[in-house]
Amino acid sequence: MHKVYPICIALLLFIARDSFSQNKVDSTYIKERDAYYSSHFASFADTNVLAYADTLLMMGKKHNDDATIKLAMGAKLDHYYYNDTGGESRTDSVIAWVNRLKAFARSVNNDELFYWAWANRLINYYLKAGEYNLALSETEKMFQSAQKDQSQTSIAESYSALANIYGAKGLKKKSLEFMLQEIELFEKYNLEKRYHITFKYSDAAKIYVETGQPEKAPELLEKAIKYAKTPYHLVSAKLVYVLYYLSLGNTVEAQRILEECRQMYVDDPILQRHYHYFQEVEINFYCTIGDYDKALLILESRMQEFEEVDDVVSLMSLKKVKADILWDMNQKEAAADLYREYLTYQKKEREISEEKSTSEFATILNLQQLNAEKTALEKRSQEKQLSNTRIIVFLLVCVLIIFMIFLYYQRKSHKKLKKLSNNLIEKNQILLDSEKELRKAKEIAEQSSQMKTKFLQNMSHEIRTPLNAIVGFSDLIAILFSENKEAEEYASIITLNSGLLLKLIHDVFDISEIEDTTYEFKIGPVDINYCYITSIEKTKIFIQKGVQVNFHPSCKNLIINSNSERIIQVLENLLGNAGKFTSEGSITLEYEVHEEEKQLIFKVTDTGIGIPIDQQENIFERFVKLDDFSQGTGLGLYISRIIAEKLGGYLIVDKDYTDGARFIFCVAML
Repeated sequence: MHKVYPICIALLLFIARDSFSQNKVDSTYIKERDAYYSSHFASFADTNVLAYADTLLMMGKKHNDDATIKLAMGAKLDHYYYNDTGGESRTDSVIAWVNRLKAFARSVNNDELFYWAWANRLINYYLKAGEYNLALSETEKMFQSAQKDQSQTSIAESYSALANIYGAKGLKKKSLEFMLQEIELFEKYNLEKRYHITFKYSDAAKIYVETGQPEKAPELLEKAIKYAKTPYHLVSAKLVYVLYYLSLGNTVEAQRILEECRQMYVDDPILQRHYHYFQEVEINFYCTIGDYDKALLILESRMQEFEEVDDVVSLMSLKKVKADILWDMNQKEAAADLYREYLTYQKKEREISEEKSTSEFATILNLQQLNAEKTALEKRSQEKQLSNTRIIVFLLVCVLIIFMIFLYYQRKSHKKLKKLSNNLIEKNQILLDSEKELRKAKEIAEQSSQMKTKFLQNMSHEIRTPLNAIVGFSDLIAILFSENKEAEEYASIITLNSGLLLKLIHDVFDISEIEDTTYEFKIGPVDINYCYITSIEKTKIFIQKGVQVNFHPSCKNLIINSNSERIIQVLENLLGNAGKFTSEGSITLEYEVHEEEKQLIFKVTDTGIGIPIDQQENIFERFVKLDDFSQGTGLGLYISRIIAEKLGGYLIVDKDYTDGARFIFCVAML
């Protein structure tokens, strides 16, 4: 009898994947998924299958594709199903993944997947392990579930599982009974099965032949051939025909069909994996016609195959057949040895079977106890839920009462709010009137500010003109009276102080100009090295004797888009301050180009008296001077910081430098 154990999961899932899918997905993604599945799931026993399945599961969730999720979960289940190692942990894993796949099937309303996982994985797993009682218990549960769901296909699946269980236990008539019930459902409701009904017709016919009822076999075999869809279906039915004719003593017809089957195996290489079915019938044929040597030759070949894969069960079964043949050949002693070996094996198997049965019954009892505990927990849960419902109803009533009270006070409050609203409207009108007056005052203030700015600009311009003349003529006097040291010194004092006064006027003019939010600097090409040289030349008079001025350009030539006049103005202020407060040592000018940030960083470092940490931010305020007796207005750094910000950068004091003062001036490289 053909044992209908599960076919490779890859074939089953690829055939059924489109029917299981609940979502329309992109065809390109389907191709990628199928290619990934084909290349990574050749062997489910491979430990990497679990990682591959996780990747497949993420793909399915990302594309909201139930078919891919099913493939991934099925692959994890089949890893434990086909992997022969693991013991109890393997059983636990199979049970866990069957339950997960069943839960997923229910969530997507896929009854076929639900019962496939139950029958073809969990029940068949127990069958493979020889745990027939557990398999029978699960089948009864599945049968009850199928009846509850009123699913005729799933009921037929249950009959198929029962037939397999009793067939594995050697109870052929009982197995036949459930096969016929499955066939009856198939014919009555025209059910579609994944494995096709033709095997059931063939297996039932074979049992009729083996139990001495060959007259019932032809009708079933005709239906098996009628419903056959593959060469394997057809050759399976024909091999039973061989056994049928052998039971009738018609060896000629049996040999003719046997040769037809042999040719089918030759013509179709795919049938080679099922060649052992042909060999079993061939051995039976040769034994029937008395050609024991050929039968033994085929039998020895089969036994060698089972020895190579260490299949003791199948090997002992063939040894029993060999003993029967040797007995018929009158080789009683050799046959007796094989019978003795077979009986010893059978005795051990019975002992193991009894131990398994005891363990299975204990497991079933534990399951029943767990179910009883589950029922009790559910009952307690229902009682607790009922109690919670009562509490919720009580709370709802309380909330309703509170809500009514709230409505009452809300209505009362509404009257007060209406009265207050009227008061607010009156006050709001007063505020609107005040706002109009404030706007007028603001306009007057802005006009005054503009007038002040214009006044400062005009005054600066008017004062700057005579000052320029004073500076020019003082320089001329110094040249004319160069031989008179006293006159030259007075002229120098006039020049210096005129320059300071002129700078004050410049600073006042700059403040009135750059503080205007609408004012923008003109941007154009700027030669940075030229800016350095110009600023040094303008501040020479402030550098004390003995102080060395160093210039370290990082590039021979550097041109950026900015405002050269304003950059020189900031550098001039920084160098002038450094010259005032550095009596010995050096003043160093340098710059760095930060390409990624698009920034140019200037550094002016001196070895002077330095700036106290608590004053390093105050010096950037208007009219702030750390030394009240030093020359200057206290506006230079204030103006310089505003210029730096308008150039897209900043101006700060380096707090980490303690050997004097270091100013860091940054501008954006446009």
